Amino acid sequence: MNNVNQWLGGLPRARRVGVAFCGVGVGSQGLGGGRMARAAILFLSAALLSAFSATDDDRSAANRLATQLVGTWQIVKFVDTDPSGKATYPYGEHPAGFLIYDSTGHMSVQGMRVPATPAFASGDDEKGTEAEVRSAYDGYVAYFGTYRVDENKSVVTHIVEGSLHPSYIGTEQSRPFKLNGDVLVIEISAPEGHFYREFHRVK
Repeated sequence: MNNVNQWLGGLPRARRVGVAFCGVGVGSQGLGGGRMARAAILFLSAALLSAFSATDDDRSAANRLATQLVGTWQIVKFVDTDPSGKATYPYGEHPAGFLIYDSTGHMSVQGMRVPATPAFASGDDEKGTEAEVRSAYDGYVAYFGTYRVDENKSVVTHIVEGSLHPSYIGTEQSRPFKLNGDVLVIEISAPEGHFYREFHRVK
């Protein structure tokens, strides 16, 4: 189960089933009297213990996965592939940037095209031409917010609070991910193409 309330919510129900079942066993000679009752109790106890242990294991796995995600990750690959199989590199073949998850549930990402956007010809960042400003905007991505991890689906969801791109603000961005030691891969397949991002943990 995904939260503490749901997990605890299942406990009274299990107890009610157990009490009713044992009550029938104890009071019915047709079921073999005390011997059958004891067997029933042992069976039910084992079943409940197994169920609770599995739940604990699931929760431990969730904690492990979330803990493994915490850290600073450097982007090393950012590739978009269209349905025809053509690959493009929106931020260059060797992009620069970091994806950060902290232990309090906050995250941020910043990425930049390499080679970087040239400085504006005027020498003043407030006096760029329309083309220069557009190039600078397209060559950088940045947003921040909080995150949650769905351990069952291996999906991290970014809840965006602020972003360079206004359309991201207030949205939830779900990212299927894989962790292999110090390598984090976020990979999405959709009708419009295949999107691959690879990050390496910064130590």
